[in-house]
Amino acid sequence: MRVVTIEDDTRTLTLAPGDQVELRLPENAGTGYQWQLDPLDPALAVVEEALKPAAGQPGATGEHRFLLRAGGPGETSVAARLVRPWDTTQVARRFRLAVQVR
Repeated sequence: MRVVTIEDDTRTLTLAPGDQVELRLPENAGTGYQWQLDPLDPALAVVEEALKPAAGQPGATGEHRFLLRAGGPGETSVAARLVRPWDTTQVARRFRLAVQVR
């Protein structure tokens, strides 16, 4: 399984059908901001989503993790926005990853 982080923003990832990739984005739940994925193309599917808080330090930045699985061949992208759920117009940060499934 491949792991993708915020440092991979704007990069291109090549996967085979059935491959899984875990997207790990930094998130501090205490700020009210959460990572939300934009709707995905059928070439990718969200298998699991979880927030992993930082160990041992309340209020520290943890990780929002998205486990994705590649479907059939094609080109698509993963786009995420760090927003407050009640005000998605105020975007604190964006993440984008181009994906080629071959």
